[in-house]
Amino acid sequence: MLKNITVTVPKLTLPGGVSAFWNALFPEFKAHEHVTFTPLEIGGHGKNIFGPLIDIWHLKKATDKPTDLLILNPSLGSRSFFRDAFFAKYLLRKNIPFVLFFHGWNLDFEKRIDEKYISFFQKSLGKAKKIFVLSEDFKSKLLAWGYKGEVVVSTTMVNRSLFTNVAVQEQEITKSSDFSILFLSRLIKEKGIYETIAAFEKLQGKHKNIELIIAGSGNELEPIGKLVANNDQIVLTGHVEGQKKITLYQNCDVYCLPSYSEGLPTSVLEAMAFGKPVITTPVGGLKSFFKDGTMGYSVRPEQAIDIEEKIAMLMDHPELSKEMGNFNYNFAHEHLLSDKVAQKILQELTPFL
Repeated sequence: MLKNITVTVPKLTLPGGVSAFWNALFPEFKAHEHVTFTPLEIGGHGKNIFGPLIDIWHLKKATDKPTDLLILNPSLGSRSFFRDAFFAKYLLRKNIPFVLFFHGWNLDFEKRIDEKYISFFQKSLGKAKKIFVLSEDFKSKLLAWGYKGEVVVSTTMVNRSLFTNVAVQEQEITKSSDFSILFLSRLIKEKGIYETIAAFEKLQGKHKNIELIIAGSGNELEPIGKLVANNDQIVLTGHVEGQKKITLYQNCDVYCLPSYSEGLPTSVLEAMAFGKPVITTPVGGLKSFFKDGTMGYSVRPEQAIDIEEKIAMLMDHPELSKEMGNFNYNFAHEHLLSDKVAQKILQELTPFL
């Protein structure tokens, strides 16, 4: 018998981690003929005070049709937490089972729940049949709040379409430098972009033919442009996607994302899938996922000297860099591509269908 699953998502035509995640998964689920996944777009109302009411109305319309399970995709932040908590209460009244997939996790808001919202969580989102998170720390917190169901530590994933007709390890790549460092992310301070630039400038004093590619957009784009304007070995590309993004991953020697906080960034997994060593920080989901010394190197947040030292180590030991890249390629293609993740998620949902 065909089972119907509805998934709340942000607008799928807009950039963002959650929309990219589900845009990659929905086509994979179509291979499973016994279940249908239907997106329900919510949010994106800006300052419209009627936004939450509009979302509830859309939820009501969606669940007027036969619904066997609903997947909520909250972040642990005030707006998403309360909106999805009221969604949960509505679903409980309609006797529709639901699961949660926490993508973002705000540590400051976590403290607010500790102080005053544990009971509210238990009576709303805490009634989920199962909860997916990206970190063992997040799992521990949910259990501390009294959640009685199963918490699954999951991953984000790499869209399999990136590798259509691309033989990553076999391509001969023409490079413009001896060693290329890629930073690909939203350009905000918390992603560690300024520490990456500082580390690169130190490396320039010791190594001649190196480059730093900074790809992405964000509120720091203009200040960064001014900061690096006179450095012809630092390239700002702006937002990239499609073949341009693929080429950047193929051409780089190391991927660098020294964030102050994270869930489990897709870009780290993408770099791994392209066979590149990664330099990142032990925060959020990376803390339990990332294997320091095997997948690349963990560095302390806000410490440019750590980034400089680890990049220099990879430059001085190309055989080690290649070994890490090969491990990452094999691990990602075995565990992290969208078809593999879709299959795992479906297995986790099967008991409720």
